[in-house]
Amino acid sequence: MKRIFFVLLLVVFSSCQSTRIKNDTYKVSPRSPELGSIGQSKSLFDLQNDFEERTLPKLENKIRVAIEVLPFNKKLNKIYTAKAKFNQKQSKIVYVDSLPNKPELLTIRLQDVTGMVAELNAVHNASVFKLLVDTQKYKMVSGIAVSINPDEIAKIRQADTYYLINLQENKYGIALYKSGKKTSTIDINSEAILAYQYSSFCWAISEKGNWYIADMVEGNTNCKGKTYSKIKKKKKAKKMFDM
Repeated sequence: MKRIFFVLLLVVFSSCQSTRIKNDTYKVSPRSPELGSIGQSKSLFDLQNDFEERTLPKLENKIRVAIEVLPFNKKLNKIYTAKAKFNQKQSKIVYVDSLPNKPELLTIRLQDVTGMVAELNAVHNASVFKLLVDTQKYKMVSGIAVSINPDEIAKIRQADTYYLINLQENKYGIALYKSGKKTSTIDINSEAILAYQYSSFCWAISEKGNWYIADMVEGNTNCKGKTYSKIKKKKKAKKMFDM
């Protein structure tokens, strides 16, 4: 049954590999990768984007995110409706293009890239760091478009600052703050995620000769300054008899 479900979603989404949301491009996938998750971005049968999640870093510090509330459009409603047909847990949304008041969705993007990079380099994420070193191909989901209920949207509108936090092991949430005080926490249902953006890792080498994650860039953008998209292998010193 799961295989049939995935194939049907693939057929539905094969004609819309990406969508524009307020001048930003988001990838559309049969899966719903969570914000902050790490995995492999690939194309299924050269038809459809996909993101295969592998892990979620442990966050010991909250990571600032940017949230924007936007109205649905025809294309987003088509994507949402397609997922809702195969997902009984997904809330129903009534969208009528001719009506002025449209259902709303959120875009949530990582804003504190430096903070996330520090978490990835920290000792508590040693296993995640090793995975990134060993594979050299994984990305991080750095932005999502998601539908949540109106009550939670109202809470977001009342807040002025937002953070990605660990609710529990391998589970993230969004902490809402107003004037420096925490007002609420929202649990993002991954099944309500419509589209995503990803970032690539940029590497640099320390004075001691150790590689570390120095930055993240949107999509497959080139790394800047003295940072590299992949770790460069050390050149082996020539043996004396080769000199």
